[in-house]
Amino acid sequence: MAKARRYDTVVLLEDIGPFQKGEKGAVVEAYSTPYEAYDVEIVTDEGKTKGLVEAVRPAQIEVVADAPVDVRFASIRVEADGTYAAVSFSDGTQVTVSAEELYIRKR
Repeated sequence: MAKARRYDTVVLLEDIGPFQKGEKGAVVEAYSTPYEAYDVEIVTDEGKTKGLVEAVRPAQIEVVADAPVDVRFASIRVEADGTYAAVSFSDGTQVTVSAEELYIRKR
């Protein structure tokens, strides 16, 4: 089992609170004391935040392999009102991100 790092994509190996086994998320914080644990932001397949799971133990998650290196950024489409952007990649993956999320990530 690979050790998770901040910003890694992980999948839940068991139900945790309201979140079901198999749901994906991103490690937003990693802790080593008093024991190894992670805070994980659970997201939908579209990239929308569902919630945060705190103090997740290593045995409760699995790190998802990185995307293949041949996947490239393909396009970005900003919605007419400017509140959302649809980002597409060469493998067909598409992520919709709100302007508010982009602004927060910029800081």
